[in-house]
Amino acid sequence: MAQPPSHAQMQQMAQPGHQLLQQMAAPVSAQQVQHQLQQMQQVQQMQQQQQQVQQAQQVQQAQQPARPNFQMALQPPPQDRLYPTFEALQNDLKNFTRSQGYAVVIVSSLNRDPQGHYRRYNLCCSKGGKNYTSHSKGIRQARSTKTGCPMRLKAVQEKAWPYDDKWHVVVQCAEHNHEPFTGEPGAVVPAQFRKIEDDGRRWLMIMHRDAQCTLRQLTIGLRISFGDKYQYVKKSDVRNMLAKIKRDEERSAAAAAAAQGLPPDVPYTLIPPSHQPPLPLPQPVEQMPQLPEHMQVPDPDLESDDDDNDDDDDDDEP
Repeated sequence: MAQPPSHAQMQQMAQPGHQLLQQMAAPVSAQQVQHQLQQMQQVQQMQQQQQQVQQAQQVQQAQQPARPNFQMALQPPPQDRLYPTFEALQNDLKNFTRSQGYAVVIVSSLNRDPQGHYRRYNLCCSKGGKNYTSHSKGIRQARSTKTGCPMRLKAVQEKAWPYDDKWHVVVQCAEHNHEPFTGEPGAVVPAQFRKIEDDGRRWLMIMHRDAQCTLRQLTIGLRISFGDKYQYVKKSDVRNMLAKIKRDEERSAAAAAAAQGLPPDVPYTLIPPSHQPPLPLPQPVEQMPQLPEHMQVPDPDLESDDDDNDDDDDDDEP
């Protein structure tokens, strides 16, 4: 059996409790009380700030539109569709990839037929390729949107059954390493979503020449007239398209002039008669009244600019 503790051991065990009672009974100074109050206030302020941040985040998440899930968007195009031409395949591919938040571009073309037409196109995501770092010191801050996306596909025209000389899509890699484009403010719009096609080009030619619309009016009208197709077009895109139209017309006019034997290096611009401005109306012309005799002076335009006269010749002789 264990022996009970001695009197000395019991005194040693009671010393820590006795010291604690002495500390509790000791008077507390006003500075210590103030310091403890300050610590409690700081803790309360930090808790309130954390609650405010959490509430602000919850409100912000509730106000933001629902973004597509990164795992569910960016789906590859369907491979079970047949197209009569590559243009039809390209249009359908553009509409599908746009709904998924990415765009595709042509990398290379190969396998020509006897008529010189390509039978295969290699395509990739618009963010494929190496990231380019600009070292320019100019005003424009150019930056690359490439992320090295591995997504790859090809468009092939095959003669064998079941394709029967039609086009179809073959997805070689369906993975992406970037988030989809959702059209949020401040997001970088892919260049393929801002491209103006033939229908928009014809509309711009008519509205720019016949209606004499400004650049801002043309941009707004293009967005309204074609809906979602040109909703991301900017004023700079419209300006570049108008400049391209002018260059193409000058080249065609130079080619037509060269065919007629005129110098082809002169900038010509062919303007249809229906697009030419009307002739100005004749304005009434009034005749200026004659000046009084004491104010009439010789017209300097009617005088000769020759400085040689007889007096000068006499002065020059020795």
